[in-house]
Formats: sequence, C-alpha cells, structure tokens
Amino acid sequence: MAKLKTAILFSVGEKYLIFVIQFVSSIAIARLLSPHEIGIFSIGSLILSFSHALRDLGISNYLIQERELTPERQRTAGTITLAMSWFLACVALLASGPVADFYHEDGVGEVLTVLALNFFILPLGSVSGALLRRNMQFDKLIRINLAASLTQSLLGIALCYHGFGFISLAWAAVAATTVTVVLTLLLGEHATSLRPTLGAWRHVMSTGGRFSASAMLNELGLAAPEMIVGKGVSIEAAGLLSRSQGVVGLAYRSLMEGLLPVLMPFFSQSHRAGEDLVPHFTKSVRYLSAISFPLFACLAVAMESIVRLLYGSQWDAAVEPARILCLGMVLLSVGHTAGAVIAGMGHARYALRFNLVGQPIKVVLVLLGSFVSLVHVAWGLAVGEVIITLYTLSVLCRILDLPMSRVLAALAPSIYVALCAVAGCVAFRASFSGSSLLVGVLGCMTAAALGWGLGLRVFRHPLGSEVAVLLRRLARVG
Repeated sequence: MAKLKTAILFSVGEKYLIFVIQFVSSIAIARLLSPHEIGIFSIGSLILSFSHALRDLGISNYLIQERELTPERQRTAGTITLAMSWFLACVALLASGPVADFYHEDGVGEVLTVLALNFFILPLGSVSGALLRRNMQFDKLIRINLAASLTQSLLGIALCYHGFGFISLAWAAVAATTVTVVLTLLLGEHATSLRPTLGAWRHVMSTGGRFSASAMLNELGLAAPEMIVGKGVSIEAAGLLSRSQGVVGLAYRSLMEGLLPVLMPFFSQSHRAGEDLVPHFTKSVRYLSAISFPLFACLAVAMESIVRLLYGSQWDAAVEPARILCLGMVLLSVGHTAGAVIAGMGHARYALRFNLVGQPIKVVLVLLGSFVSLVHVAWGLAVGEVIITLYTLSVLCRILDLPMSRVLAALAPSIYVALCAVAGCVAFRASFSGSSLLVGVLGCMTAAALGWGLGLRVFRHPLGSEVAVLLRRLARVG
C-alpha cells in the first residue's frame, strides 16, 4: 500500500489545486454569465460528451489494465483512437446546425462547432497519457493537468470579462486541450513507433469496446438530464440544473478525481501480481466513506449559504436540487471504488452491465421528473445513482466472494462520524442564524470539521490515526 499512498498523495494534491482553480473560476463565471448563457454552453458541451466516450472506445482503460501491452497493441490503440476522433469531429461539425434548430438556439450550434476542434487535437496525446497513468507517473500528470486547468480558467474568465459571452467557455476548453496534448507528448513515454497499424484491432476492441459502451452509457446518465430539461423546460432551467450539479460535482471531484485515476491502476497492478483485493477494497472504502459521508451531508445543510455567497441570489432556484443531489453523492464514491476494482481486474463486461441497467433507469426518472419540476429531476438523479451503486456493490461482492455484511461493517463507523459532523454544522447554524453569508459558511465549515474530528476520535475510526500522524508531521515541519 506504500506505493498507493505515494500515488494518492500526488494525485490528490493535484486535484485539490485544480479544485481551487475551478472553484475560483466558477465563482467568476457565474457572475459574468447569466443562467441562460450557462445553459447554452452546458447543452452544447454535454451533447459532445457522448462523442468523447465513443471517441476513446475504452482504449485508455484497455491500455491501463492490459497484462501484455506489446508495441503493436499500443500502435493499434493509437490508430483506432485517431481515426474515430477525426470522424466524430466531422460529424459534430455537420450536426451543429440541426442541433441548434432542435433547441431553437443558434448558440448551441456555435458551441458544438468550436468544441469539435478538440476531437482533432485529443487523439495525438491519448496513448501517451494512458501510459503515464498505467505506470503511475502522477508527478508528470500533475504538471500537465495544472497547466491545462490554469489555461482554461484564466482564458475563460478573460474572454467572458471582455464580453465574448458563452462562447468564451468553448474556446477556453480548446486551449486547455491543446496544452494537455503538447505537454503529454513532451513528458510522456514514446516507446513505440507512431506508424499506424490495425494488426491487433480484434484484441484491442474485444476489451476496449466494452469499456467504451460502458462509458457512453455513463455519459448518457451525466448529460441527459440537462439536455432533457433544456428541451422540455427551458434553457434557463438547464443552466440552473448545471449549477446545482456544478456545486455538488465540484466537491465530489475534489475528493474522487484525485483517487480514481490512482485506484484503478493500483487494483489492476495488484491483480496482476496475484494479491487478494478484498483487504485493499474494504480499507479503501472505510477511509473514503469517512470523508465523503460527512462532506456531502454537511454540504446539503449549508447549501443555501454556499450558493448565495459564491454565485449570488440569481441562482437561488439551484439550492434545493443541489441538496437532493448530495444524497445521491453520499454513496457514489463507494460505488466508483467498487467499479475501479472490477475494471482493474479486467471485467469490462460488468462495467458495461452496471450502466446498461442503471443509466436508462436514471434517464427515465429524470424524464418523468421534468414533467413536474426541477426538484423532481434532482430526485430522479439521486435515486438513479443509488441504484447503480447498490448494483455495482452486489456484483463486486459476488466476484470477490465478499459478504455484503463485511462492506456494511466497513462503512458503519463513517455514518457515526458523519452524524457528528452534521451535528456541529446544524448547531452553528442554529446559534448564529443571523450571521452574514461569509461567516455562516466559514462557521459551518469549522463546526463540521470539529465534529468530524471528534467523531473520528470517539468512534476510533482508523482514519483518525492517519490524520493524527499527518498533523504531527505538519507540526514538526512548522
């Protein structure tokens, strides 16, 4: 586990830095653009998210978990990715007009046209990027991702400030993609020839195709809600839902995006080495749930103050949907960890099955909710995430011959810790109900942190020992 801790340190450090960058950027952009403008960009970018999943064809995951990654298989993976990406870029350009007509909004077509450029650029560095993750070279990935995030945030804010509107976000995304690919090629490994080949296409696609189908279904669950709301309700409602998902998603990404890129390669490496994955999984979810459970519970309690402080009163309608989404996120981190184990073991068919069952259910629930209100759409999303998580856990338990009771035992102490954190947050809000927004948010954070620390100690959660060691090291450094 020592190698895992080192990799997590790099990856989590990177993601927290990116979290700060995106956090500041989202505040600025929410005050420079209206909900309608945010909705236009959201719909355009989410439509292309399907194409991104198809563009990759599951090849990145294939390159990470493949036991015998020969030069020919690497070159085949690169050739397939390049061909599919450029084909989809042309499709996106041709589809921009009809899509704009469908939504009765020319801006959606403009966003599609600009973002289609990413499909010409991304495949040039896709294999090198996957090899960096396979070899757990997260120190290099930190530099790449930080540079791309800074580029996207600074350029996006600058263009919005100078009045370019929603299209600013699209050009900023293209600039970030360009930076990512250039740095990946400079820092990545070039162990194989760039000469195209399809010699191993059957082997590559037999695994990568399943990952791709799974990714497409996952993107369906992510993108469909805003697309449905944008057409069935209004572009402004899609913008509000985007902001609700953005607030909750920013917190989730700050936690999980630093871990998931590490967990799958780690579980894959452990599986190739013949290690028992049960202890690795139960320890991972025990520690992770002690952070995710309190985080989203307290976020739901303080959501109104957070949204008003960060984005202003024009986004008040996003508060209640965001609170509901927090409920779905509580368990999602556990489900994604279970999915990382299954993918790391090479069971691509199960990754496909999870989304084949869960995502259509979630989309149907969202569609039904869109006939009532935005709040009901949020409930559809939350219930759908819970269904997918429970199904993923049940499959993992069957694969590893792991009793569900052992998983629940690993999670139970984290529930008590979360209750302590929530108690601290609620007590502060009740005692200082008339405080300013800034004081209210900072006070809730402080009270929740104190309650969390107390819960770790009182219930003797193993994460408490890790936190104590970290604090002692920081004290010595200071």
